[in-house]
Amino acid sequence: MSSPAPTLDQVRALAYAALLDHARRSDHAHALATLMRALASLTGAERWLWPQPPDGDLSMPPIHARPPVRGSVPPGAAETAWSCSHSGTVVGELRVPLPDGLGIDDWGDRLMPARDTAAALLAGLIEHAGHALPGSLALQRRAMHEAGTYVWEWDLSTDVLGDIDEGERLLGYPMNTLGHTQADWDRVIHPDDKAAVDKAFDAHVRGEEPMYRAVYRARAANDQWRWIEERGRIVEWDRRGRPTRMFGTQTDATLLRELEQAQRDRLAAEAANSAKTMFLSRISHELRTPLNAVLGFAQLLDTDPALAAMPAQRRQVRMIHEAGDHLLAMIGDLLDLSLAEAAHLPIHLQDVALAPLLESCVAWCRAQADSAHVSVHCEDPDAGAAPEHAAVVHADPTRLRQVLTNLLSNAVKYNRTGGSVTLRAQPADDEWHIEVQDTGHGISPADRARLFQPFNRLGREASGISGAGLGLALSQSLTQLMGGRITVQSKLGVGSIFRVSLPAA
Repeated sequence: MSSPAPTLDQVRALAYAALLDHARRSDHAHALATLMRALASLTGAERWLWPQPPDGDLSMPPIHARPPVRGSVPPGAAETAWSCSHSGTVVGELRVPLPDGLGIDDWGDRLMPARDTAAALLAGLIEHAGHALPGSLALQRRAMHEAGTYVWEWDLSTDVLGDIDEGERLLGYPMNTLGHTQADWDRVIHPDDKAAVDKAFDAHVRGEEPMYRAVYRARAANDQWRWIEERGRIVEWDRRGRPTRMFGTQTDATLLRELEQAQRDRLAAEAANSAKTMFLSRISHELRTPLNAVLGFAQLLDTDPALAAMPAQRRQVRMIHEAGDHLLAMIGDLLDLSLAEAAHLPIHLQDVALAPLLESCVAWCRAQADSAHVSVHCEDPDAGAAPEHAAVVHADPTRLRQVLTNLLSNAVKYNRTGGSVTLRAQPADDEWHIEVQDTGHGISPADRARLFQPFNRLGREASGISGAGLGLALSQSLTQLMGGRITVQSKLGVGSIFRVSLPAA
């Protein structure tokens, strides 16, 4: 009388035993032989496992096992053949007789754990034999390693981590240095993250989550903390419902966490910048209203005939007017800078002829230069050039004029008595370089690094020269919004060249 056909739990237990055998010995052939003998003994029928390397080399011998006694398969039973696929690649064929009284589909379902285990072990055996295995676990693991992902297996009954060497590689440790259990791995987890890891695992065990997922810090071999994203699933339980085996992956999430933090920092900076812009917009409106009243009354006083005979009082009224104009310009620059930094300042790009614009900028600053005893020169960028080669840039004419007048004003203010300022434009590939050259005192390399910081006047606050330290910062932001850049060359005692580079039309 034949014994009953093996159950799914019995086949699963055999497969698990073969995996543990391989974990202990790291011997694919021995684990396969153990699995085949156990299957033959369980069913009382012969078992054949035929390797099928993907490269077509059929020289590998089949693995054959005979039972000690006949079991659930009667003599002469029809043989069934089941392909064994690993990672989408057929690596062999399991040939077994069909047990008495069992349908082929039911028999296939019961054999599934043994087929999967045989396929995994056979894939390793084929690869160790030197055969090409494109879909093999090793190839997939190499690809996963390149992406910073590693595989692990955990026997909960013994606490053994079958692939802890993957985690060691992830963190840069030599093999066999961390230990072989989950308790050993727990020692590299950051103490502040351990509770969250345990909570995620317990939720999966209780069935509250279909998958275990935790993100935590682990100490690498260089003593730095790296972020690890761990995912896994319990694949086997004992008869009392306790988990016994678990598979999962580990991914180096350090770069991702850094990118996420950078994204959060960027959003926070944008929010702060937006709030600053809104505040400055409102406060500038509130300041301009009374300031315009002050300027208006100063103009009225300046035209009052009663002040004609009082030159000292008229001079004081004009000082009020000049201070008000300066404050109004400062408020405008501050608002423009805030809008430019937030990319909210409207820019209207068009083709701009440089020759007339440069002449108008020089004319604007000539009165300031004359009072400072500084000569200002403008070189005609179209001199000797054909009309089709005229100097034309793609920019916002209003903002470009604002940039150049800021640079010219600085070149005059920080020049020396009897010095000179030259404005010129030169072509360079697909752009034009507009240069403001002065014969001032020059800028040291240390100060050049802080040159475009708002409100930073590089120690000139007590020089008696008016300014708030906004002009260069605003000029740089405006130039960048127009698709250009500002660079500086300077030599102490000789002077400086501020170069505005903009795309040619």
